[in-house]
Amino acid sequence: MSDDENPIEYAPASEFMLTALDVKAGEPVRPLDRLTLMSPDEWEKFTEELAYYLDNDYQKVTRCAGAGDKGRDVIARYSSGGWDNYQCKHYANKLSVADVVAELGKLVFYTWKGDYTLPRKYFFVTPRGCSPSCIDVFENKSRVKSEIIARWDKICRAGITKKQEIRLEGDLLTYLNGIDFSFVDEMSLQEVINKHQKTPFHSTRFGSYHLKRPVVLKEAPTSVGKNEKVYLEALVKILSQRDKKEYTLEEARDSKNSDMLNRARVHFFSAEYLERFSRDGFPDGCYSSLKDECYEALEGVVLEEHRDGFARFVATTKHAGIIPLDSHPLFKFILHTDRKGICHQLVNDGRIEWIAEG
Repeated sequence: MSDDENPIEYAPASEFMLTALDVKAGEPVRPLDRLTLMSPDEWEKFTEELAYYLDNDYQKVTRCAGAGDKGRDVIARYSSGGWDNYQCKHYANKLSVADVVAELGKLVFYTWKGDYTLPRKYFFVTPRGCSPSCIDVFENKSRVKSEIIARWDKICRAGITKKQEIRLEGDLLTYLNGIDFSFVDEMSLQEVINKHQKTPFHSTRFGSYHLKRPVVLKEAPTSVGKNEKVYLEALVKILSQRDKKEYTLEEARDSKNSDMLNRARVHFFSAEYLERFSRDGFPDGCYSSLKDECYEALEGVVLEEHRDGFARFVATTKHAGIIPLDSHPLFKFILHTDRKGICHQLVNDGRIEWIAEG
């Protein structure tokens, strides 16, 4: 079967494996508990990280920081128009009804003035969640308006801006009465964690408790994918050189070398799984740095004199198994099969050649 007929990039995997990290670390500190320990500065950084996830769902995401935000923290704009507001506040206690009124009072005033439009959704995001009374208000959205009106003079009248007192009367009161506050809600802390978990910052902040790497397949898929072309051609060349017989890939797979080629493909897919696993759970560049580290350790072996390309391949993949990688963030997830598979990835990248050209 040709490469073009079989553009397989990953073999399917449905199970996850237990790693040394799971045994050594034990039960992790739950992210929900970590949220309550954050300082205001850490919460701001966490908010920026959360915005990174939100940016996948919106045309543009902007974080407004400091004075002059007019009641907006994280602004998320739709490509079709309209926007959502994520009010990410670091309160010492659970979100109270008074906190909600203070923020929504700004929203009412500045949208009434025309500084910006009402959002489609308005989410309160706080590290300690909502108080029982605040939950009751969010459960019965019609109470939002009555709470704002009842608490306006105490909370909003002198609290929206230092330049003037804002009396709730006349056109402003009429405007407030016309607003349906069903767009206002809290974002539960579990939902916040679930969204943040999809950012590359999650492992750095909370550890790798949530990461479960796929098991390594015992057999490679029958079909050969396009991403296997380069390293498999390189293996066929060294087998042809060693056996003094010109193999095609199909011939090599049907020869005494079939088991060796199958193992090489298993190793390659193991490394590919690790790369995908890294991309989903670690910051950008983490896996690239692992390949760079391996290359630096393998370069000397590759450059040594060997009787043929097959000997170079054996020596290099053997050395890959003893490279000290304990300082790398992925260390606890790296298997011996990954180390050999990285050698094939480096061949794919053109950084390693088993038979030196020229």
